[in-house]
Amino acid sequence: MSDIEPNYPVQQDTNSPRPEKKATMRLGARELARISASVVIVISLALIFAGYRVFKNFKSQRDIVIAKENLHKLYTALSVYSMDTNSHFPKAESWTDAAMGYLSAPPGTPGGKESFLHGPGDGEDVGYVFNDLMSEYNLDSATRDDKKKSVDLGETPLLIEVVGAKPNQHMAIPEQSNDQGKAVLAKLAAFSHYSSDPDNATTVVLFANGKVLVFTHRDLVP
Repeated sequence: MSDIEPNYPVQQDTNSPRPEKKATMRLGARELARISASVVIVISLALIFAGYRVFKNFKSQRDIVIAKENLHKLYTALSVYSMDTNSHFPKAESWTDAAMGYLSAPPGTPGGKESFLHGPGDGEDVGYVFNDLMSEYNLDSATRDDKKKSVDLGETPLLIEVVGAKPNQHMAIPEQSNDQGKAVLAKLAAFSHYSSDPDNATTVVLFANGKVLVFTHRDLVP
């Protein structure tokens, strides 16, 4: 009998994955982790952006409310001033000085009564500019100082918002009864609220009859 052992075939363990299959599984797990991380980053950025937009909208709404309050206060001050000056608005070159004498602020108001002379915008603070057409305007007369043609107080701006406006700053601002006047106002006024949206960027205007109106850029320049 021969001492040579029979050469039986070696059976492979079919339950253990092949080396290349293990590598494929490891690669899939890494790719899945990367994809998951990317999705988390994208969602986080989207939430941050959405939150920023909500904050910006809230801030613009608040700033417009502040502008309206400031302009109402200033109109009241200028109206009371006119009662002491035979129904005349102040001279354009000293309108701030005139208004300050009739403004008051509650104790503890940051900036005191001077805080009504400017307000927040999306960037720099805005101040208010007086309309030259209203300089020494006689509110009781049908004509301006009985010499010049009267203006429509409901169509004539008294104060407009301008970025960085200085005390007593003034300029000529036409009536808003036609497209030409609106186009001029669109160039002069600061649209400092919702300013990231060119069409809906907003400004606040005080008219000579006491109305405070809000305009988008599209309202003035369709």
